Order: sequence, then C-alpha cells, then structure tokens
Amino acid sequence: MMRLPAGIAKRLLSPATLAVAVCIVSLAVFLPALKNGFVAWDDGPNLVDNPYYRGLGWPQLRWIWTNHLMEHYVPLAWMSFALDYVLWQQRSFGYHLTNILIHSLNAGLFFWLALRLFQLARPLEPTRTASLIWGAAAAALFFSLHPLRVESVAWVTERRDVLSGCFYLLAVLAYLRRFRSHERKYYWFCLALFVASVLSKEITVTLPVALLVLDVYPLGRLGGSQGCFGAAARQVWIEKIPFFAVSVLDAAMTIYVAVRDHLPDTMQAMGWIPRFTITVYGMAFYLAKTIAPVHLSPLYPLTRYKASPMAVPFVLSAIVVLFVTYAAFRLRRRWPVLLAAWTVYSVTLLPVGGIVHNGNQITADRYTYLSCMGWALLFGAAVMACLEIDRFHAPAWRAPLVGFLVLLAAALGWQTRAQIHYWHDSETLWRHAIGEEASPLALTNLGAAYFNEGDSLGALDLYQRAIQMDPAYALAHNNLGGAYLDLHRLDEAIHEFQIAQELMPAMAAAYNGKGNALSLEGKLDEAISNYRRAVELNPDYAGARKNLERALAHKQRQSSE
Repeated sequence: MMRLPAGIAKRLLSPATLAVAVCIVSLAVFLPALKNGFVAWDDGPNLVDNPYYRGLGWPQLRWIWTNHLMEHYVPLAWMSFALDYVLWQQRSFGYHLTNILIHSLNAGLFFWLALRLFQLARPLEPTRTASLIWGAAAAALFFSLHPLRVESVAWVTERRDVLSGCFYLLAVLAYLRRFRSHERKYYWFCLALFVASVLSKEITVTLPVALLVLDVYPLGRLGGSQGCFGAAARQVWIEKIPFFAVSVLDAAMTIYVAVRDHLPDTMQAMGWIPRFTITVYGMAFYLAKTIAPVHLSPLYPLTRYKASPMAVPFVLSAIVVLFVTYAAFRLRRRWPVLLAAWTVYSVTLLPVGGIVHNGNQITADRYTYLSCMGWALLFGAAVMACLEIDRFHAPAWRAPLVGFLVLLAAALGWQTRAQIHYWHDSETLWRHAIGEEASPLALTNLGAAYFNEGDSLGALDLYQRAIQMDPAYALAHNNLGGAYLDLHRLDEAIHEFQIAQELMPAMAAAYNGKGNALSLEGKLDEAISNYRRAVELNPDYAGARKNLERALAHKQRQSSE
C-alpha cells in the first residue's frame, strides 16, 4: 500500500484541515434541508405573512430594531432574515441555505473550542498531540451531526439558535484567546460577541456563568489555592460585571415583553411545584435523547404532565438528576470536567426550563443546541482518553476504534437526514408529530396545513378533534372559525371566533377573523371594532391593519353615497 510522504500526511491531519473537514461533513449531512419549505410552526407569522422585515431600508430597519414579534427581541436574527429576503425574496431555499451554512461554521468553531479546552485541561507531550486533534474532531462531529440539531437547522424560524450559537462560540473562543495572548482587546471582543448572541436569542444570557465555570476549570483562575472570593479572585468577578449587566438588561426586556403580551396571566396558571418538576424532567429528558436520539418530535406536548409530580416519568427524572449531580460532585477532583459540563448544562437550560415555562411544549429539541455542547465535549474527551492509552497505539486497537467512530458518525448522519425529511412541509411535519404523540396543537397545526392547501373540510375535522381533546384550546376554536368562514358558514364562524376571544382575550387573530365574518354579513361597524382591537393587541399584524383600512374606506364610500 502506498504511503503518503510525512509532510503531506501531517498537513492533511492538521487542525486546520480537520476543522474544514468537519464543516464540509456537516454541510453535506444537512444539504437535504434545502428541499424543505416553510412550515406551519411559526414560519407563517414570522416570515411568510410578515411584510415588515422584507428589505434593508429605513422602515424595515426601524421595525427590526423595535419589534417584539411573538414575544422575542432578536434584531440580529431579523437582520439575517432581511438579508435573506434581499437575496432570495421568499424562496425557502435561500433561508435554509443560510441556516445550514451557519451551522456548518459552528461545527468548525466547536472543533477549535474543543481543541483549545483539551489543550488547557490535558497538557500532553508533543507525541500525543494527535489525540487532542482527533478528540476535538470527534466532539465537533458529535455536536454537529446529532439528530437533536435538526430542529434548530431545518426549521427556518430557529435561525435564532444557529446565529446565537455562532456568536456564543466566538465569544468563548475570544475569552480563551485572551488568556493565551494576554491581550486586553479579546476581553472586549468577547463582550461584544456576547451582546450579539443575546440580540440573536435570549437563551445565551447564561454565558457569564459558563465563563465563570471556565475560570474554575480548566483556566484555574477561581478555586484551588486562591479560592473563589479572596483578593486574588476579585478581578475575575469584577470583569464579569459588564456581562451580568447585559444579562440583567436582557432579562428586563424579556419581562417587559411578557407583561406587554399578557404572558404573566398564562404563567400564573402553573404553580411552582409543576414548574420545578418540569425543569427536572427536561434535564433528564435531554440527557436521555442525547444518548438515544429516537422518537424525536417537533412537539412534546405539555399534556405529558398530568398534574402529579409523583408520576413515574418525573420520579425517574428526579432520580437521574440527583444521581448525576451526586456523581459529578463526588468525582470533581478526579474528573472535574463532569461537574463543569453538568453545571453549564443545568444553567443553560434554566431560561427555557419549567421555572420560566411558557408555551405548549414540555421540552423541545432546539433547547439542546447550546446546552448539550458539554456532552459533545465529554464524548470527545473520552475518545482522546482512549487514544492516550498506550496499547491503543497498536494497529490492532487503532483500526477498531477508528471504525467505531466512523460508524457512529454515519449512524448519526443517517438519523439526522431522516429527521430532516420530517421538516419538508407542514403536513409531513405534523403527521409525524401526531404519530409520535397526538395533541391539540399538533392536530390544529395539521389542520392549518390542510387549510392552506385548500382542504377546508379536512381542516375542519382536525380542528374539531383538537377541541374534543381540549375544549378550552383557543387556537383550535379560532382556526375552526376560519374553516367555517372559508365554507361561508358565517354564524358558526362568528360563534367560534367569539369562543376564542373569551378563552384568550389577547388573541388578535380571533378579532380579525370575527371582523371578516361580520364584514361579509354587512355589519361594517362591528367589523371595524374587531379589526381595531386586533391591531391594538398586535400592532405588527399586517393582515388586520389592511382589513381595517379596507373596511374604513368602504364605510367612507357608503357615507359619500
């Protein structure tokens, strides 16, 4: 067998080459997402039906930097969507391409992060540098190819995950570079990148805690002989003040949006015991799905929580969380990486856990994009440790180990590509979700897919099934009203829109729908009143604003006649 010259082999196995290879592999695995379209899972109100982000002119920029559509303040994510629109108009291909490219870049960034952390944690002899590089490559591929990443990459709306993740990784790399180069500018780069990550998605507000964990291990700036609160550690805490200030400001913005959009009313419906139980359940759930990524779904319905914290899934989750916490603490001296990874994992999940829970889901795959990076690092560290065992240097051991890693990467890639298919279109997505676990929201969203395809009768049946499961589900009543309206059954439509308004007084769509039905009945004044209420509730509701303008113009013509 022909052997490559040593110089060429060295360049081919260099960190830069492997980083590029990781990016290319990630790109190749996620390319099928280019065939996917927009789906009825927030893509509609965010992108398909929203005219305000389309372009980079002053009106669009003003909206991008001031809106809180769907309770999120993410102007940098909106800037990326605006650029997509300039390049691709509303062709979904371009939006998916941007998501895939950013995620592939993140795979390469994660490789460099893993390599730097392994270098800090395990300074080795030059002869064992290869184990660091291969461990970093294994970690990066485990992160980027894992099926849990699909929701964040293949769902256009979740551009927020990949974009905020990019800034998050760059911020951590800048932080580590500061202590390698001793240049102050990297501190400010880190802070600026942190701000950019927060402006892309709020979940990154936990970065300051992750940096403190890095200060303990592997940087060794806190703990050990100097302690965590002594004079030597004071500077470490002082330099984090700007980071925590950004986190507090973002939290204040989130609370403001919540109050404005009446979210406290919905949050009060769930007590603290259920919230704590759901938080613990999520911590065990994401760990289990990382180990065995099967039965993944776009929606894990909140109905899994049956009001009893003593239900079997939640008791088992508590046992798992307590066991891992105990093991990480007991092994903190021998394997400090376990406690570091578990701490960052737990803290990163807090903004999307049960404590501040809002929404119809009990868990969501997208919440793992940042939180499960630590598990990928642990996997890479395990590969590195195997490569450092002397007997594994023998060809008899090396070939099976490399074969195992290749098979694992292939299995993850295969599962990921299969998962990408489910996001191809709304009907495929929600049929899959119902196949995993039926819920009122999944039935309603599948009904919306039917409705958008012109099958109002099929949609009506699904909406009625959703209402049978949950008679108090306002969205199903609102959508049922829309199906009746499309079938010109106006009295039934008005009745359903009225129920939706009573169940959720802040639902702007119910007022717009009722206004449409009243307008067709010739009750123009009542229709105008409903349109105005819809615009008051959601000033960014373009459809309601147009309907109001049209109704007012019609009334003015009637008056002039």
